[in-house]
Amino acid sequence: MTPTNVLILCVDQQTTKVLGCYGNDIIKTPNIDRLANQGVRFDNAYTPSPLCVPARATMATGRHVHELNTWDGCHPYTGHTMSWGHHLVEAGHSAVSIGKLHYRNEADETGFSKQIMPMHVPEAGGDLISLVRSPLPSGRNKSKLFETLGPGGSAKTDYDTLVTQKACAWLQDQAPQENKPWCLFVSQVSPHPPLNAPVKFFELYEYADIAMPKMLDAPLHPWIQQLRNTLNDADFMDDEAILLALRNYYGLCSFTDYNIGLILKTLEDSDLMDTTRIIFVSDHGDNLGARTLWNKCNMYQEAAQIPMIVTGPGIPKGRVSKTGCSLLDIAPTVLDGVGIDTASGDFNSLSRSLFSLANKPDDLERIVFSEYHGMGSPSASYMIRRGHYKFIYYVGYSPELFDLDSDPEELKDLGMNPNYREIIEEYEAILCNICDPESEDRRAKDKQQMSLEVAGGRETVEKLGWLQGTPVPGEKADFWR
Repeated sequence: MTPTNVLILCVDQQTTKVLGCYGNDIIKTPNIDRLANQGVRFDNAYTPSPLCVPARATMATGRHVHELNTWDGCHPYTGHTMSWGHHLVEAGHSAVSIGKLHYRNEADETGFSKQIMPMHVPEAGGDLISLVRSPLPSGRNKSKLFETLGPGGSAKTDYDTLVTQKACAWLQDQAPQENKPWCLFVSQVSPHPPLNAPVKFFELYEYADIAMPKMLDAPLHPWIQQLRNTLNDADFMDDEAILLALRNYYGLCSFTDYNIGLILKTLEDSDLMDTTRIIFVSDHGDNLGARTLWNKCNMYQEAAQIPMIVTGPGIPKGRVSKTGCSLLDIAPTVLDGVGIDTASGDFNSLSRSLFSLANKPDDLERIVFSEYHGMGSPSASYMIRRGHYKFIYYVGYSPELFDLDSDPEELKDLGMNPNYREIIEEYEAILCNICDPESEDRRAKDKQQMSLEVAGGRETVEKLGWLQGTPVPGEKADFWR
């Protein structure tokens, strides 16, 4: 494949269920839809962990969370494992970031030749209460993220506007001066809460057009119930608040799409479109009230499945790939894009270049793996997606199994169905070939307990309360009890 520039357009907490190209006929996302029409849309893409900090560490390095020890929102990427940026800079290419990274800090050597307006975890160490896991902390009081529901924008949408402006300026002014293929990583915060869409995007939608979230007839899985009891935002939301939250989320999705449109227009006006491959991706999804769950932190499709689109020279147009993939594939993709041999990267054996996968027949047997050790989880959870089955393993709890061909909304758990015992054993074996789930659960909890003691202990951290989202540069972290 001929080397080109690589532009990564990363958004935060974007579920596939609220994108036009993934089948939502209400949402207005024409620019992202255009990328899908001009390239390859991966329908079975997943986050390696449904939480910002660990997901972004895997995106940088092509390694699993348990290989990186980036267990939660308090153990960010520090540059301790080589990133795709390190490889590019060593080979004389520019690797520039604009916007949210969610690493430890700007001083760490994380591989970028330049960070512009970077957003990292707070100096206090992130969401420290996520370190409290045995037993879990009591459920939080009403989250500020939901108490401030309503249109009008926020510091984070202002930040995204500046990120977009900086990205356009870099493409206009700096890109033409580069003498080798470059990679530009542009990362918006939206549609991540707070759910305050700018008014003109909020007004694109009517309440009558937005459906209420799906609910289950059966009780929640016991592991999920404990997660919900701890991250209990649904307890404070009536139907009116739910529709307001969804309308703002829809507005924020259109806001991010608008910003992406500005960046693509600048790329085109700068005569860079024919020499640049584009990756559109999110770090994870959002439950959006499904099963009475908000935020992320679990392996259901709303939270764990992510949008992933590639387009540009050498990429088929208008293709939908069923090959399983994940953020682990980003690192080898960047190297492949600029012309560096992907074998030079110390990536996980499951990692592959998306540009290569885009040109190959669907591989329905490709294994996709995800894991979660973060806030609100009583134990580790793991996901294996292969073919039409999705297997979820909870340490200390019964597993779940879903046939996504016949049950795409995951309404019928087959995990305890004796007719599927052989499939469950097969998928357990796949999981255990990747890691020892119980051992990694213990390692995560041991590290979290050590970090909790450094932070002053359980009582101190619980008194501090819950982090109300990572602040944008220049703002202080806000904690609520």
